[in-house]
Amino acid sequence: MISSEKIEIRFNKLLRNFFFHIVFWYLSFLFYSFLTGEHQIFKVYLNLLEVENVYVVILFLSIWISILFTFIDLLFTDRIVRFFPRRFMIFLKSLLYFATAFFLILIASKSPLTKFTQENYTEILKHLPEMDIVFIRFLTYFYLSGFFINFFKGVVKKVGRGNFRNWILGMMNKPREEERIFMFIDMKASTTIAEKLEHKKFSHLVQDVFNDLSVVDNYYCEIYQYVGDGAILSWSIKKGIKHNNFLKAFYAFTHVIHKRHRYYQRKYGIIPKFKAGVHVGKVMVLQVGQIRRDISYNGDTLNTAARIESLCNEYKQDLLISGDLYNLIKEKNDYNFKNIENIKLKGKRKAIDIFQVRKKK
Repeated sequence: MISSEKIEIRFNKLLRNFFFHIVFWYLSFLFYSFLTGEHQIFKVYLNLLEVENVYVVILFLSIWISILFTFIDLLFTDRIVRFFPRRFMIFLKSLLYFATAFFLILIASKSPLTKFTQENYTEILKHLPEMDIVFIRFLTYFYLSGFFINFFKGVVKKVGRGNFRNWILGMMNKPREEERIFMFIDMKASTTIAEKLEHKKFSHLVQDVFNDLSVVDNYYCEIYQYVGDGAILSWSIKKGIKHNNFLKAFYAFTHVIHKRHRYYQRKYGIIPKFKAGVHVGKVMVLQVGQIRRDISYNGDTLNTAARIESLCNEYKQDLLISGDLYNLIKEKNDYNFKNIENIKLKGKRKAIDIFQVRKKK
């Protein structure tokens, strides 16, 4: 079942992907023009608008290419790719890149497509542009750029949009202090479920769950880490507190799982349920490792959030938050909050207030 949340996720993802492609291809074509000093290919071959301004031609071309590549990305979602052999998907994607390059050749011919259906193939060849070294160089550059953009997007997915921006700007080289909200979210009774499903089927369950977790992107959330069958989510103070985004994210996720309960019941024989603990505080953000680098958050805030999450079983609650975070919440009307008690968490000297959270019906 496709819920409104899933539609919003896909629309936002599609929109971001489209604008990402436009920016990439526009800059890529500008770089090609600067690198080779060749403007003729845009003015003569690919100038459908028949204007003199090469920047307008490049923008128009970038929009068309972005539409094509956004459509290709729709065909290669993570959910679809996992059902086919990896080599086949690589071959198919390469084939589509070649098809896109051929589409560029048809554009360069400036001849109506309907005309091609009325003539034999030898006549069609006469309409195509001359495949000289200039055009071949451009097609090679275009094809390599297609692979580069996939690599680029893969890196962004790996480190996250916010961290990628900071990494590019060189802000990760030196450790810095930030105040952030962290949520530890975990599957209930995961050990029992894993034993029942066995490792292969349980892995598919975790994959489906993490795909559904993408709904949190609608609430300015960053997924810091996937840990086994759980995840660590993070927000800046401003974005997390605004309109209770950190609370909305948790309940949006559980709502998506509930909406898809027939799918989970049919495929796995269970409907996964989740619990979460949330805390706010200062952490150090730094880049770690030499052979394999990663973005790391260090500090007692994460330890506290993890221990709060571990109390969910003891108090039979789905969501627990710290008193520090409760005091920052400005809009409390949509949720019921109850102070459980002042608890001294394992490994901590000072006791902290713990609040249970329940969404009002």
